[in-house]
Amino acid sequence: MPFKPPTFRPPGWAPSPRKPPEVQAPYYGTAEWKRLAAVVKQRDGYRCTEPDCRTPDRGFGGRLIAGHIIPRPRGSDHPANVRTFCPTCDNRWHAEKGGDRG
Repeated sequence: MPFKPPTFRPPGWAPSPRKPPEVQAPYYGTAEWKRLAAVVKQRDGYRCTEPDCRTPDRGFGGRLIAGHIIPRPRGSDHPANVRTFCPTCDNRWHAEKGGDRG
């Protein structure tokens, strides 16, 4: 029977704390958002839509994120306000928007 080798933990290591609930709106865990995100990813061909994306093959086959163009509190949940990003472009998008994308 195989066994799992011990996991290396450097001195002082502690597990990452859970995200506080206010970091992500509860809406993003709903079935409605998951359906909308799936529709948008399919519409965008399962590729990042950022024009200057440098991710190989625009992230096709990897992890993709559906995100609002205009933040949700000021915009809507219409598919025209949601587009697909690779993680790299999503991080840049958040930085450009000052971390307030909704």
